[in-house]
Amino acid sequence: MKKFNKNILLSVTGMSPAVVTETLYALVTEKGIIPTEIRVITTVQGKNKLLAALLGIEGGVKKTKGALAEFIEDYGEQYHFSHIHFDESCIELIKDNMGNPLPDIRTPKENQLASDQIVNLVAKLCANPENAIHVSIAGGRKTMGFFLGYALSLYGREQDTLSHVLISEEFETVPNFYYPTPKERFLNSYNGRSVNAQNAQVMLAEIPWVRLELGVPEGLRNSEISYSDSVQKAQSILETPKITFLSPIDEQKVLFGETMIKLSPRGYSLLLSLAILKKQSLSVINENLLKGYYLPIHKLLKGNNDSLNSRLTFKDPTGKDLYDYQKAIKDILSESRHDIVTKIKKAFSINRTDIPYIPKSSNSYYELLIDNDNIDLSKIEKELSILEDNQTIDK
Repeated sequence: MKKFNKNILLSVTGMSPAVVTETLYALVTEKGIIPTEIRVITTVQGKNKLLAALLGIEGGVKKTKGALAEFIEDYGEQYHFSHIHFDESCIELIKDNMGNPLPDIRTPKENQLASDQIVNLVAKLCANPENAIHVSIAGGRKTMGFFLGYALSLYGREQDTLSHVLISEEFETVPNFYYPTPKERFLNSYNGRSVNAQNAQVMLAEIPWVRLELGVPEGLRNSEISYSDSVQKAQSILETPKITFLSPIDEQKVLFGETMIKLSPRGYSLLLSLAILKKQSLSVINENLLKGYYLPIHKLLKGNNDSLNSRLTFKDPTGKDLYDYQKAIKDILSESRHDIVTKIKKAFSINRTDIPYIPKSSNSYYELLIDNDNIDLSKIEKELSILEDNQTIDK
């Protein structure tokens, strides 16, 4: 099993901070996972509860040891750890548009703010491949738990986990219970009944989740994309792919589903060439055939005054310079695909390339993984016919 630089326990909490230590206990004792760090998403009220319960801080003053230090004392030697990083900087407060922390989450607007900030935090944590994120949805508002789980589905990796924690029923109403203790410790429940924390049972319920594996887009890393945007972009990728080439050709605009993208001349030339050949029932296309379409289309867009022409000028392209000519074609097509990749990833807020809108490339062959019926050239038919009439496309 691969070891990660950080195992981060990420949780949402409300007024019950015990879910953090209960989950911590289950991860350590059941799964053998020792979190190196704890991160918690909450509100102002939740933060105060966390500081008091886990760190023993009330009103900015250290008054008790805190449940986290007690947990490390109780189980650290047995499970070989002496420190778990958690301080005030590890608490992520939900804030309003002015940057003011929210005391609670009650309105639709506050829910939207929470969803955006939760998605951004999960995305940023998942951006580091050396982190493993262990997400707990046991605490906080139900909507917060949902947003956290969905964010993990969008951006989580194979090493990440999602769970809920369950405890013995008689301990659900015990205010100072944080985890099962290795020795006897008697606590009083709200109804005055005395219970022994040593007898408590805490069970980690792992939740299966679908990894959409969209990767973390640059926009989300910079906090530029909202939760609703993320959902909409993900839905666009999951829908049946369809591309529509818009007129005029020289604007290089293509509809990918409902998303319009302006490609570079090279990216557009490659995509249009593949689309034309796909319409001719040619799926897997070699570079030699592809250039017969690519070069005339590119010339239509850029004319003769372009650096591409100089890269393809050889004294004897069929003789001793054939290798250099073929390498130049290979490089140009690869650069053209890279333009498509860059534009698609940015437009759809994704960080993966294995989607139908991005042409597949392997061993000098290219393939457009979109059905013929979902490739629309109708808006540029006249411009394509001019190309064919002028015999600029090699067939």
